[in-house]
This record gives sequence, C-alpha cells and structure tokens, in this order.
Amino acid sequence: MGGITPLVTTALPLANSVIGTVRNASAGQSSAAAQQAAQQAAAELEYKRQQDAAQAAAAQAALEQKYREEAAAAERSAQAAAAARQQQAQLEAEAHARQWSHDAELRQREEELQRQKDEAAAAAAAAARAKEMDDYRSSQEQTLAQLRASQEEAVRAKETDAQTQLAQLTAAADAAEQRRLAALRQAVSKTRAGLGARGVTAQDGSGEAILLGLTNSSETERKDAKATDQLKRAAIQQSLDEAKRRNLLELSQLADRQRLEYMSKFF
Repeated sequence: MGGITPLVTTALPLANSVIGTVRNASAGQSSAAAQQAAQQAAAELEYKRQQDAAQAAAAQAALEQKYREEAAAAERSAQAAAAARQQQAQLEAEAHARQWSHDAELRQREEELQRQKDEAAAAAAAAARAKEMDDYRSSQEQTLAQLRASQEEAVRAKETDAQTQLAQLTAAADAAEQRRLAALRQAVSKTRAGLGARGVTAQDGSGEAILLGLTNSSETERKDAKATDQLKRAAIQQSLDEAKRRNLLELSQLADRQRLEYMSKFF
C-alpha cells in the first residue's frame, strides 16, 4: 500500500498537465494538430502510467519482500528466543535438579548422622540404664546377703546356746536321775532295815507293798522330771524354730520390698 500512494500522487499532476496542454492546443491550433498532440500526450501518459505502475509494483514487491524478510527474521528471532528460553529453562531445571539432588544427599547424610547419633545415644542410655539396674540390684542383693549372713550368725549363736542349754539339761537330768536312784536305794535300804527290825520281810505282802510304793513314787518322780526336761527341750527347740521362721519371714519381706522398689524405679 505504501508503493501505490506515490503512483497516484505522481499521475494526477501529469494528467492535469496533459489536459492543460490539450486545452491550449485546442485553442491555438487546428483540430488535427490538437488531436495529434492529444494522442502523443495520451501515449506519454500511458507510458508514464506504466512506468509508475512498474515502479509501484517493484516497490510493493520490495516492501512485501522486506515484510517477509522482517517476518522471517522475527520468526527466527522468536524461534531463537524460544530456543534460548527453552535451553535456559532446561539449564535451570538441570541446575535445580542438581541442587535438589545435592540437598537431598545432604539431608540424607544429616539424617544418617542424626540416626547414628540417636542410636549411639540410645545405646549409651540403655547401657547406663542397664548399669544402673545392675548396680541397684547388686546393692539390693548385698543388703539381702548381709541380712542373711546376720541371721545365720544369730541362728548359729542361738543353736550354740540351745546346744549348751540342752547339754545342761542332759547333765542336770542325769544328775537328778543319779540322785533319784541313790535316794531310792537309800529309802529301800532304810525301809528294809525298819521292816526287819519289826520282823517283817520284803517278801511279806505289807513289806512288798511298802517297797513297791517307794519304787512307784520314785518312778513317778522320774517321769515328772523327764516330762519337765522334755518341755524345756521343746521350748528350746521351739524358740530356735521360731527364730528361723522369723528370719525366713524377714528375708521374704525384704525380697518383696526390694522387688517392688526395683519395679517402681525402672518400670
């Protein structure tokens, strides 16, 4: 369109000039000369028009070629810009991917280090807890062992004392039996002597009854003494057994108390 406007602008003055020429020719010359001049002017106008049209077509073609070249250049520029953007985006994506991979690796390393630290801390805490539990249990066992040793020593002392008492009871019983037998023999001798002085023998019914009474009385005394001795022995054994039962109960109560303390402290 820009090439057509100069053509119109150029053709209009030329036509006006031709028309003026024709008019002048018509006024000053004959009609033949005017006609010839008009034809020549028309031919010149046609030639000029053709020249202008050719120039306009060439200008239009050049302009269109310029537009095409500019469009092609713009398209190439757009394609180059798009390719550059795509390449830039790809580079940024690759850089982002590398950064993400690097960050992920760092996070993984940090997580692994943290996991190792946590495991080490957990192992240390477990070891410390196990040591504390062992120490506490050892302390309890030591306390229990000390109580058991103290009880055993007390029982041994009590058993020794019981054996001494039993030995004393045995000695006292033996001495009492010897005194009883001596007294019985002495009483029998005196009774026989008295019976003999009265003319009564041991084989007589009354003499035998008297001697039997002495023997029975002495036997009763022996049985009473034996029963008393057995009661004393039973009391000594009972005291020893009760001491052992108390020790067992005390040990059991201490063990139960220690078990509860242990459970409440560590669980």
